[in-house]
Amino acid sequence: MFKKGKIDMAVLKNQIPILEFDTDQSAVIMPGHHSDYNFPQKAVMLFMEPEIDDFVAHNKCEVIGKFVSVTKDFYVYKTQIKNRDIAFVQAPLGGAGAVQIMEQLIAGGVKEIIAAGCCGALVEDTEGSFFVPVAALRQEGTSYHYLPPSREIELDSAPIKAICRVLENAGFSYRTCKTWTTDGFYRETKEMVCYRKSEGYSVVEMECASMAACAKMRGVLFGQVLFTADSLADVNAHDIRNWGNDFFAAAMKIAMDAITEV
Repeated sequence: MFKKGKIDMAVLKNQIPILEFDTDQSAVIMPGHHSDYNFPQKAVMLFMEPEIDDFVAHNKCEVIGKFVSVTKDFYVYKTQIKNRDIAFVQAPLGGAGAVQIMEQLIAGGVKEIIAAGCCGALVEDTEGSFFVPVAALRQEGTSYHYLPPSREIELDSAPIKAICRVLENAGFSYRTCKTWTTDGFYRETKEMVCYRKSEGYSVVEMECASMAACAKMRGVLFGQVLFTADSLADVNAHDIRNWGNDFFAAAMKIAMDAITEV
């Protein structure tokens, strides 16, 4: 609850735990508590790996940070795009892991973030079609730790406009869309897919709502560029296609160019 003249922090309780929310933005463990990084203001989070390795091998890049996890170390690199310093880092699959990396970037001084990665198509498309989310359905868990419960979260207009502008200038067709963020990869049931399609959601992925919520609570800008990998448009014939493998590098370049224009 919020009282005039001061902030009265409180846990908004509910019988259903995921609907409970703490208005206090501090925590027992805060991001950056074991580091003293000074990252560029602009950063790109990439849901890919070989493309990052290839970029680092063929461009002037500097390691400026390392985030340690139980599965692997995530290296933060700095490079220059259009004479602007940007940071970039691999992002792990799923909202919880991606937000953990995002929090540490923000703690190190990042103010503007664009993410790039693949998604599943809910509508008819060709593999590698680009989508720019303007809103995300919050059917995951992480976003509820950052914002009070709601059905959707809107993304920031400045990164959306920058991504669309770069796509247009590069000659790519694209669609703005609403995305369905889920954390149940194997629970995209036939009826649920049809329901989401009827609500107007064009793609499905596992991070957008989580990252958008974190960004809003921390007061930074966030946008995302998605490209389609598999297709769930026909719920009776899931089409894995080539999992979007031919389009990761293009998405990485779009995100890096777009962050310079935010």
